[in-house]
Amino acid sequence: MTAGLQLIRSLAEKAMAAADTSGSLAKAELVVFTNPELEEHLDTIPFFLNPSTISVERRAKFEDDAHNQARDDVKYKGTDPISLQIGELWFDTYDERRNVREVFIDRLEELVDYYDETHVPRVVSFVWGGFSHGTKHARDYVFYVESVKVDYLMFLSDGTPVRAKVALCLKQVTTTKREDGQNQKRSPDHAKRVVVRRGDTLQGIAAREYKDPREWRRIAATNGIENPMSLRVGSELLVPPILR
Repeated sequence: MTAGLQLIRSLAEKAMAAADTSGSLAKAELVVFTNPELEEHLDTIPFFLNPSTISVERRAKFEDDAHNQARDDVKYKGTDPISLQIGELWFDTYDERRNVREVFIDRLEELVDYYDETHVPRVVSFVWGGFSHGTKHARDYVFYVESVKVDYLMFLSDGTPVRAKVALCLKQVTTTKREDGQNQKRSPDHAKRVVVRRGDTLQGIAAREYKDPREWRRIAATNGIENPMSLRVGSELLVPPILR
């Protein structure tokens, strides 16, 4: 486990422990790092009040069979990055008579810009006790900040903003490790049987099952097919695994 992940877990566990012992609310916060590997911790931005709503969107990706126009099959391609929308975050500095932009909002807005040292945006982990760390998806909750929407609702007599309502949209960071994991789920590492349908070719089946039409000979050899043009509609073929 990296130092960044250890820090995130520690913050979540500390908040949950405090809530259990004192009855206080676990506080939500954004933990900011330089890169998706969470190598360098830059900032921790506490929320003045916890979110009133959180929307999580997870979408599957499918691909039409472009190699076989006679079929309407779609193939599972994995998942899109998680989208997290955090609504109605309140920040208030009225009691201190301080500028809420300087204390909180500027730190949020700069997360949309690229970081000078890496030339890519900073990444954040959304940490809120059991919400972010009471699930097997805890390690997936590393995001880029896609948008920050701010409504200023209270001002001092000199125009200083002291209360703001913020909505954040976060987009999951896609790391090489995550992509490799999805590719492994899709890899043809086990045998399966397919039924030949009208319009099928060995090349089309290989493209669909292996993502490589050149692997048609593997299917032909396994099924004793000497003439690749002699496929019979309704027949069953064994698609062998490609072991890596």
